Amino acid sequence: MAVGEPFRNINKPCRIILARHGQTQWNLEMKFQGQTNTQLTQTGKLQAAALAERLSNWDFEVVYSSPLDRALYTATQIASKKNLEPVILPELEEINFGCWEGASIPSIKEQNNEKFARWRADPFFNVPDKAEHWENIQKRLSKAIEFVLNSNYKNIVMVSHGGIIKALYAVFLGLDLHKTWGMDVSNCSISGIEMRNGRACLAFSNDDLHIRSSFKNLPVWGEM
Repeated sequence: MAVGEPFRNINKPCRIILARHGQTQWNLEMKFQGQTNTQLTQTGKLQAAALAERLSNWDFEVVYSSPLDRALYTATQIASKKNLEPVILPELEEINFGCWEGASIPSIKEQNNEKFARWRADPFFNVPDKAEHWENIQKRLSKAIEFVLNSNYKNIVMVSHGGIIKALYAVFLGLDLHKTWGMDVSNCSISGIEMRNGRACLAFSNDDLHIRSSFKNLPVWGEM
């Protein structure tokens, strides 16, 4: 499936929440996590609880999750609000950053600022050594999307990672990869994708009001 190709064979309307996991220590230390299995901080767990409370106001039917612990913990908190168990989709695992996993952005810039600058300008294609290339990312996310859209569910939550959610924007919406990498995806933020006549529409992006405010009973799709 090419980037942005309409899902012509899937005409079922549905709404999909893309949610990022809560904060980890490596987030605080500005380290590339990739497929390293890090855990949530106490703040991250509180963020996951706030996200779960926010989504409890929405009638979701299924929660799909990356297998990595930071995402799966977040997904479990969300699913528990509806007495569900998250469904693990291996394809939602974070991008593999190869030799940069575990290294901090400041240290990489100090050691090889030129290479970091090339990656930053073209992160899906100018990848670190042994890192995952766009072709594989696109292939696995297209597989995950088709699986999700071929389900019988109309209100869906997908819990994943910052890099993967940016890639999902490209695959779902046909946005330029350079543009999607520049879009913010905060810890435990939510973005809404609505399927209409075989095409994906972005309803909202990087909504983390449940983290930044003390408001209760916040709506998800505008419904009260």
